[in-house]
Amino acid sequence: MAYFPRRRQWLLAALLILFTLPAAAQIGASLSAAPAVVNLQGKAGQTTTQTLTVSNGTAMTMAFDMIAKDVAVRDGKRVFVNAGDLPGSIAATAVFSKRSVVVKAGEIGRVDVTVTIPPRPSGRAMVAFFQGTTKIPSGPVSATASLGILFVFTLSDNISIQARPLMIQPPTRSSNLTASQECINDGTEPVVAKGILAIVDRAGRVVGKSGIPDHRLLPGERMTMKTDYGGELTPGRYRALVTYDLGPKSLTSTAEFQVR
Repeated sequence: MAYFPRRRQWLLAALLILFTLPAAAQIGASLSAAPAVVNLQGKAGQTTTQTLTVSNGTAMTMAFDMIAKDVAVRDGKRVFVNAGDLPGSIAATAVFSKRSVVVKAGEIGRVDVTVTIPPRPSGRAMVAFFQGTTKIPSGPVSATASLGILFVFTLSDNISIQARPLMIQPPTRSSNLTASQECINDGTEPVVAKGILAIVDRAGRVVGKSGIPDHRLLPGERMTMKTDYGGELTPGRYRALVTYDLGPKSLTSTAEFQVR
């Protein structure tokens, strides 16, 4: 049996916490799932087993059902799809060591999940949910709390991002310079775009830099990258360069602007 190389981000935070009421939100602040994201590389037919944990920092016993859903991209945005509804569903292959888990107050629950990549997977991501079944009272009604862990699969080297024109909003007396750009993952694999903004004066000197928060884009997903530059710029013309590090390749966009 072949296994994916493991590459985990063990963050004591939930990717998704779904609540409907303020009281439930207070409970949710004391629940966490780990790892937040599981990044895997491999090819069709390979299998991986991962251990998922849920930490219960509340004062009550919490129960969860384990379910998996595919993450699809429609109109540039992520949506959850029930396991098996898509051809080549990755979530349909998910097998949990427990169908449900009960975690007492102050304790940690653990569940293993085994996933096999189908021959022609329709997507590159799924979410393993700790779907809450415990009713959390809040006045005349009650709610439940659920947490999700994102699985992202990279199966080839076809990594690509298409960038729209770079937009620069020059600084004013009341606002900083803002750089924004819509990016679209037009490849077949997930991409983590790590960006940086550089500001160059007319003499070609770099006079300022600002990091752009990292964003993970699934195939077909689009997102507006944005950053502010709070440094002082004297009046004159400048050129902004935004460069994204995509791992094996990079992408750079430029735009000129004037500070009055």
